[in-house]
Amino acid sequence: MPFIDIRSRVISCRQQIIKTLSDLVSIPTSNPPGDSYRECADYLSGLLSKWRIQHRIIRVPYGDYPRFSILGLLGKGREGLHFHGHYDVVPAFSPEQFEPCLKRDSLFGRGSSDMKGGLVAMLFALRIIKEMSLDLARPLSFSLVPDEETGGCLGTQYLMERGFFPRNLKGMLMPEPTSGVIWNSNKGGLTLRIAIKGRSAHVGLAQEGINAFEQMIQTSTSLLNLKKDIEKRRTSLPVSPPQANRSVMLLGGQSGSGVSFNLVPDRAFFTVDRRFNPEENLDQVKDELMKVLNNEKRRGIEIEVETLQEGESSFASPQDKVALALRQSIREVTGKAPRFELCPGFCEIRFFNNHAIPAYAYGPGLLEVSHGPEEFVEISTVLKCTMIYALTAIKLLT
Repeated sequence: MPFIDIRSRVISCRQQIIKTLSDLVSIPTSNPPGDSYRECADYLSGLLSKWRIQHRIIRVPYGDYPRFSILGLLGKGREGLHFHGHYDVVPAFSPEQFEPCLKRDSLFGRGSSDMKGGLVAMLFALRIIKEMSLDLARPLSFSLVPDEETGGCLGTQYLMERGFFPRNLKGMLMPEPTSGVIWNSNKGGLTLRIAIKGRSAHVGLAQEGINAFEQMIQTSTSLLNLKKDIEKRRTSLPVSPPQANRSVMLLGGQSGSGVSFNLVPDRAFFTVDRRFNPEENLDQVKDELMKVLNNEKRRGIEIEVETLQEGESSFASPQDKVALALRQSIREVTGKAPRFELCPGFCEIRFFNNHAIPAYAYGPGLLEVSHGPEEFVEISTVLKCTMIYALTAIKLLT
């Protein structure tokens, strides 16, 4: 039976899986700005070369921080399955987060949950399928990318727009930290940086200046009125926790103004991070935000708007054959069939879903600890996900 064979192979790889995960966590791939991307790509490429898995590295020049993606393939033909994951992580709370620490069954460190634990599971699934010498009727391709944490512009979006992904994919799986459910849909996102321009003046001659900070407060107050309406909107899709069913607008995730306490600030800025449900769309979200900002401009406030990231929501059917194979594999390995839910945030399944490639996220991490100061992943769950990914691929490709 394939599952028995897969299970024994995964258990025999336990120590190698722990070491590989520890090695990856210790590479500080913080994004922003994009640290250690070359080092991480070389490490991943070295593993794949050792396992004799066909792959190549795609380099995207970007100032002092070039981006590196890895694309690879097992088998031949068309209409295959695709594994997809990202190796960048959010910045750490302290340098010690890049020193992996194993405590009983949990490995602590930045990126262990989101999503280097899942990435290692997916990589070892590839290795096990390769070692089993199966006659794959369809190919299993994969991509390892940077920049997911900042919208994917120079990672997945770059590869998608330039045709690097195989054609006619039947589905995609990615190991996001889904806390035990399958994400088959995601919220859309729009992040703006709002800059206010004023005029500087000495505090003793404040009447001669234009206070950009005060104008920022006026602008954000107008946006708060819009926020009240936005938060009344709910999605009909299941999501955890249930309170995450509302549309979101976060003001001031980043903000600042001025250069000195005794000068009228001639500049100010703040961010607006909008996460919207699948019942809404990106054009609608842009229009309602710009309506507020254009009203402030008509009042005489000088405003500049920079888009930091944007993307549509997406949805894949829970009845697709890839979804059903994944769900069945999870039930075989864990003894419990998972729910299909909406990802409460941005997720790269959108790049595939919105190109008619059914995409699903399921991974060993917990969303509630990801990005936090005590991020961790359970090794036993990483092992189970390794089995699940290999079993799903075999169900679909042999």
